Amino acid sequence: MTIYEHRTSLSTTSGSTSTISLNVRGGILRQLLVRAGTSTTVFRVNIVDASSLTRRNWGFHTQELDEEMAMPISGRVTINITNASPLVDTFNLYMGVEE
Repeated sequence: MTIYEHRTSLSTTSGSTSTISLNVRGGILRQLLVRAGTSTTVFRVNIVDASSLTRRNWGFHTQELDEEMAMPISGRVTINITNASPLVDTFNLYMGVEE
């Protein structure tokens, strides 16, 4: 079993930011962890696949989204952080894919 990890640190401006993974040949998305820099930050997250199809929307979370799942993915995926309040914050993101 091989695990592909995408880790990054992002800053929001005007309440949103995004990151694009490297190309994933095909695998199962096992974990998505998004953690805001401050404990009071509220935000939303979604995943968009290489065909521009929104695969998953998460509602509002405070400080952290830690989701374990079994979602098949391939190609590049975009992870969007939106509606963040306060509008400027730093987020740490981890995505783990089992190939």
